[in-house]
Amino acid sequence: MKRKITLGLISTLFLLCSIPTSTKADTIFDTCHKTPYTIQTVITDASPSINLAPALSRTSHNITKTKTTYMRDSSGTVLWSVSITAPFTYDGTTSRCISCSPNVSAPATTWSIKSVSSSKSGNSATAYATATHTSPSSSKDFTQSVTISCSKNGTVS
Repeated sequence: MKRKITLGLISTLFLLCSIPTSTKADTIFDTCHKTPYTIQTVITDASPSINLAPALSRTSHNITKTKTTYMRDSSGTVLWSVSITAPFTYDGTTSRCISCSPNVSAPATTWSIKSVSSSKSGNSATAYATATHTSPSSSKDFTQSVTISCSKNGTVS
């Protein structure tokens, strides 16, 4: 009987840990110096789920987040964006970035992506991108980076 109760509790715990939750996005707005553009930075869950494990043990935990920076014009239209997705491991004492994956997009017709790269170090990762704005009379490059990091307790910023 005890074994059935234990198996039932473990099954319930695994079920609760896999139930998706709503994605909460942290948003920051800024202006691009000496341009008519606005920069919007958003952090989202790459795979949202309830994580009950930190309350139950002191082992390491994993979290994956995406941080995106959008370049917008004065009407709010997205011109181009750069994002970084990174899985982290943390245990309450330290945290570490496991890997990173950059992504870029240029939905506006007068913008194109010139280059993209990324790097990771310790508990953070950064994506770098350069986009080119082409007009009939000229073209100009804009470079933007986005950095994501994780604290020892799993707080991503």
